[in-house]
Amino acid sequence: MVICLMTASCGILGIGTKNSSASASGQASGAALKSLYSQYQTDGQIDVTNLNNIIMLAQLTNGIQGLKDVDDKSAFYNEFAQGLILGSDRLVTKSTAGTVTNTLQNLANSADLSLISAAGVVALAETEETGKETAQAAQETVKETVQETTAQVQAAAQNTVSEAVEMIEDASDEVSGTLSSITSIFGLFSK
Repeated sequence: MVICLMTASCGILGIGTKNSSASASGQASGAALKSLYSQYQTDGQIDVTNLNNIIMLAQLTNGIQGLKDVDDKSAFYNEFAQGLILGSDRLVTKSTAGTVTNTLQNLANSADLSLISAAGVVALAETEETGKETAQAAQETVKETVQETTAQVQAAAQNTVSEAVEMIEDASDEVSGTLSSITSIFGLFSK
């Protein structure tokens, strides 16, 4: 999962003709919205116990930080909106980009999203470490059964999810406002 996430993130940042931080932030935010929306369609909600959702919420909150106190007509704002379109694989359209960017800007200006970002960092770091440890354990213990290895991975993943979920629960006000803003954006998607 981590390798796929890192590969997708690297690929997303290379899309488009803009090389600015605004466009890159917009693309990362658009990719996070796309991932969250896809899972939202499956679950009917943004499940904050889902490790990928925690990581995508953190990616989104990090991506929108540049929108704080930005004038709506600035070059940064416009390049961010263009990045959103690219990063979301056109779930955000030209006609909705302004509304989505305004919603994200309001979220960035009105909420302290640091705990959501921190939860994502913990989740990603723990996922990477768990992956490394699991790979090393698999190399060292080739003779162990698949069931034992699976149990170890599941236990490690559950610990990771529990820690990230606990951080998200501690940030209940941040999360509630963030989820409300994100679901309002989902109402603009035509897919």
